[in-house]
Amino acid sequence: MVSAGLALLVSLALVGLAVDRGFRGASEGALQERLASTVFLLLSTIDLDEGGEPTISEALAEPRLEQPGSGLYAGAMTPVGQWKSASLYGVIEPPRARLVERNQTMFRGPDTAGNYYVYAMGLGWEQPDGDIVDLTLWAAEDPERYRTEVAAFRNNLWRWLVLAAVLVIAAQLVVLVLFLRPLRQVAQEVREIEAGEREGLSASYPRELQPLTANLNALLATERDNARHYREALADLAHALKTPLAIMRTRLETEGGEQRGQLEELQRMEQLVRRQLERAARSTRRTLNQPVPVVPMVQRLADSLERLYRDRAVTIEVRGDDDLTARVESRDLMELIGNLMDNAAKYGRGRIRATVGRGKTGPREDGVEILIEDNGPGIDQTARSELLRRGVRGDERQEGQGLGLSIAGQLVEAYGGRLELGRSSDLGGLAVLIVLPPR
Repeated sequence: MVSAGLALLVSLALVGLAVDRGFRGASEGALQERLASTVFLLLSTIDLDEGGEPTISEALAEPRLEQPGSGLYAGAMTPVGQWKSASLYGVIEPPRARLVERNQTMFRGPDTAGNYYVYAMGLGWEQPDGDIVDLTLWAAEDPERYRTEVAAFRNNLWRWLVLAAVLVIAAQLVVLVLFLRPLRQVAQEVREIEAGEREGLSASYPRELQPLTANLNALLATERDNARHYREALADLAHALKTPLAIMRTRLETEGGEQRGQLEELQRMEQLVRRQLERAARSTRRTLNQPVPVVPMVQRLADSLERLYRDRAVTIEVRGDDDLTARVESRDLMELIGNLMDNAAKYGRGRIRATVGRGKTGPREDGVEILIEDNGPGIDQTARSELLRRGVRGDERQEGQGLGLSIAGQLVEAYGGRLELGRSSDLGGLAVLIVLPPR
């Protein structure tokens, strides 16, 4: 709308300048014609005496030439004398006129002829004795009349152009509001889908948008179906593996101590299968996630962990704005924060702080930063990069917080964020920063 309005204003300004210039040219042409008519009127009444001085034998047909200071002036001159109209009586600065060559005309504006428009015509006047005398007839007009006409036209022109611009911009605004209403409806329904208030777009859209809305509905339905089938398939796989592994573990337990090594390998297999199934299940998240309040979830996890580690007198402080939300699956966010806070409770010395703050500003929603600190021994700086390095298996990591950090790192990366490890400046232990990007 701003671009269209600017283009319209520039176009109307150029049109106004062109029309204004054309009108000024036409007005100057009309002024020249009026002065030429005055010169020819003067020619019809002029005469030269025996000495070659111009005279007027009868009253002129133009009343303004007889009215002193009327703004229209005329005159005739020869090499020996001149005649001026009665309208020049009392004029302090009369027009500057000069002789013009025979068969020549001249038209000058105020810039070159003082404060007047002057039109002059040169003639050869034949006397009764056959002698030809150079005669110049001229007419001049005060430019105030011309300026008044141009100013009046210019005021009307720009007034109507401004009115036209306002009407056209208003019409464009109405048209854009009407034509873009379906797109605003699409945006509103997409926000409702993100908020979990609806499952798809409605069908009441113009023909031009129906391919877009139909394909988006199909994409959303396919995503939901794929996620559901994926989870069901994983659940079936877990159920199918659970029974034979349980049977094998029971047989190995009943056969005695010589099978203890195989039993440990079987338990490792169960843990590995469970871990890989959980990792695969995390990859089934939806594109349009609903906003999840972060601080209330952190507070619930803190209350649970304080009860769980009551014997160790674990205290968890939660800071942050309750209105901050993250576009993350609630179960993923709970697993992410739960793992990190559980690690802090296990390997810290009883004091934990969780701070939720606003992250980088985004075009639609700001990012979220979650800082979890403890007062434990922390992790050496050389080991931090190894713990977060991709491609390192969980069972190859060091004892302690390695496995929890592995799961947390995978979850954060899946949502386009990053996980940073450092040392808490206040508590002295490990500081884990979760940075979720803005939308």
